[in-house]
Amino acid sequence: MRWIAGGTTAASGFRAAGVHAGIKRSRKPDLSLVLADGPATGAAVFTRNRVQAAPVLISKARVARGTARAVLINSGCANCMTGAAGYQDALRMGGAVARALRIAETDVLLGSTGLIGSRLPVARMIRAVPLLVSQLSRAHHEDAAQAILTTDLHVKEAAVAAVIGGRACRLGGMAKGAGMVAPSMATMLGVLTTDAAIAPAFLRELLREVTEETFNRISVDGDMSTNDTVFALASGRSGAAVRPGTAGAKTFAAMLRAVSGRLAALLVADGEGVSRVMEIAVTGARSAREARACARSVARSLLVKTMLAGGDPNVGRIAAAVGASSARFDPDRLDIDVEGRRLVARGAVQSIPKSVARRLLKGAEIAVRVELHAGRASAGMRTCDLTEEYVRINAHYST
Repeated sequence: MRWIAGGTTAASGFRAAGVHAGIKRSRKPDLSLVLADGPATGAAVFTRNRVQAAPVLISKARVARGTARAVLINSGCANCMTGAAGYQDALRMGGAVARALRIAETDVLLGSTGLIGSRLPVARMIRAVPLLVSQLSRAHHEDAAQAILTTDLHVKEAAVAAVIGGRACRLGGMAKGAGMVAPSMATMLGVLTTDAAIAPAFLRELLREVTEETFNRISVDGDMSTNDTVFALASGRSGAAVRPGTAGAKTFAAMLRAVSGRLAALLVADGEGVSRVMEIAVTGARSAREARACARSVARSLLVKTMLAGGDPNVGRIAAAVGASSARFDPDRLDIDVEGRRLVARGAVQSIPKSVARRLLKGAEIAVRVELHAGRASAGMRTCDLTEEYVRINAHYST
């Protein structure tokens, strides 16, 4: 497997486009389209939030068939909590794109991101559909990735290539997410595409597994969005067949994990107001579930995040977050390392010079290891600091 250039069009059989459709006042791109040139396998994973946007409800029903042709995503408006009218708005947009592409409406999956409670400017958006469709190209993957951004500062794309069953195949993707990012499916909007041939049920299974290992192992602010979705489309154009229990399935899963993992890391690095990123590794837990719970507790702790922002290694905050989790362990055996330096040994804080301690949190990426000495399970999380800039962005988001 090797990294290659491109995003959603790195795999053969896909085109993409992104244009300004009149949603954002900034006139930045706000309408994105990814199209499979022929029939494609489709799968998706959705937010667990009980409050769900109209595009989530529609896409859930459509992707259950296991096939899809297009993913249409708008930014600048979440189209959530807009009632029956918002639901019809989403259907109208999907219908307009389907007619322009001459495909079935049910083959268009929908996603939205932006302010909750506002309706889509459907008339303006429909007027932009001809331009959007005319711009579809393998070269325009970055335009599509740009058009799904909200408070993100950077486009997020990744792609890999590998050989499965003697045939070269590719897998790529794009994602957005800077705030309302929590470790509860799927933490953002994302589109993954591949030219491998894979059955819908197996693609769905692998997508869920990989999402749990990647997109569900990051946290920016601990808040779960109403619109979170990860879509996956497989064109089958490479002829590389992915079947359960084969070496090809392992390779494909590794490809999916690599792209999703890189996108997840990019999401945290581009979090609202982020200045530092923390990689948390929990080892020695009694079970994988307890290891995940422990890592998640540390990642979501506001005191840990503000500690990180200030570069102040108050390791007691990490220990408190560990103890607040559901993980079972003996506090007198707890070890905590920061950047390879043992700061807690057998439950006791180690005395080190303040000058040395502060240097541990001066880098852009900080590694924290928590050893529970209670078992053999492990898990990790990737999180970031909480800065004044995050508060500034979100204190006036709707006005």
